[in-house]
This record gives sequence, C-alpha cells and structure tokens, in this order.
Amino acid sequence: MFGQPRFSRLGMWNAVRRIVTRASDATGAAMVEFTLFAPMLVAMAVYTMDYGLLVFNKMEVQNAAQAGAQYALTNNSYNSSAITTAVTGATRFTAVTATSSQFCGCPAATKVTYCAASCDLCGTGTCPVNVQGLYVTVTATPTTPYKPLIRYGLVNSSSYNISATSTVRLR
Repeated sequence: MFGQPRFSRLGMWNAVRRIVTRASDATGAAMVEFTLFAPMLVAMAVYTMDYGLLVFNKMEVQNAAQAGAQYALTNNSYNSSAITTAVTGATRFTAVTATSSQFCGCPAATKVTYCAASCDLCGTGTCPVNVQGLYVTVTATPTTPYKPLIRYGLVNSSSYNISATSTVRLR
C-alpha cells in the first residue's frame, strides 16, 4: 500500500475520458468561470480607480479656485498676487496656474453680464447703477494635464485639461 503510486494509469485515462466526453460532473466549473471573469473585474476596477482620480483632481482644482475667490471676498479687495498665493496654497498640486480678474457687471438669472473693467466706466445704459456690482473671477489650472492610466473607450484623448472658475461679488 505505501509503495504504490497515488495515481494509476487507469485513473488518469478515466479522468481524460471524463473531460473529453463532457461528463455531467461540474468539478472545475468555478475555476473556469473565475478565469473568464477575473480579467474583466480587474479591468473594471482599474478604470473605476482611474476615473476616480480624474474626478478627485477636478475637485482639487475647483477647491483651489474657490479658495482664491474666498480670499477676495474675505478681504473685500482685489489683490492678484495674494489671490494666486491663496490658490496655490489650497491644493496639493505643485504647479497650479492661477489667473484672476476684476470687472463690473450686471447680475442676470444665470450669469453675470460684463459691463466694464471698472464700475466707473460702466454706463447706465448697460444696466442700472443700483444693480451694478464689482466682481472677481478666479481661474485655476494645473500646468500639466491629467494623464489617465488607460485610455477611455470612446474618448480618444491621452490627456485631459482640467480647469475651474469661481466668481464672487465684492460690492
């Protein structure tokens, strides 16, 4: 008993015959199903993580733009260099380009209509004086675009430019 091989030739042939004749035995079916579905699950997980990183980066840039606008609102003044410092300090990105501008505008239901660079230059024909407001717009953009790990199926782009804009009314 102890000296005999564990598998005999007859047992191996029976196993091969069962595989070839497709016996109703379901042993190994789970392994076959796993080998078919595991690559798809891994690909879906990688795409999900990559898309999540894209959304996270977009949120970081949006928060940076809002921090610059909040600085202008808190100090109730327009200081381009201080707004840029607020934008770069509010994000984890090492290189963020911040641009800001000040303008006089007229509020509408969905947007602010540009009137002039200064409220002194804005004519009363554009909008009434009691409606005019002094606005600051802050735009934040990373200097390098987001490069996904894998290209997305229908979108044929190897990088995505992310930017965010925030506008606040000072007066």
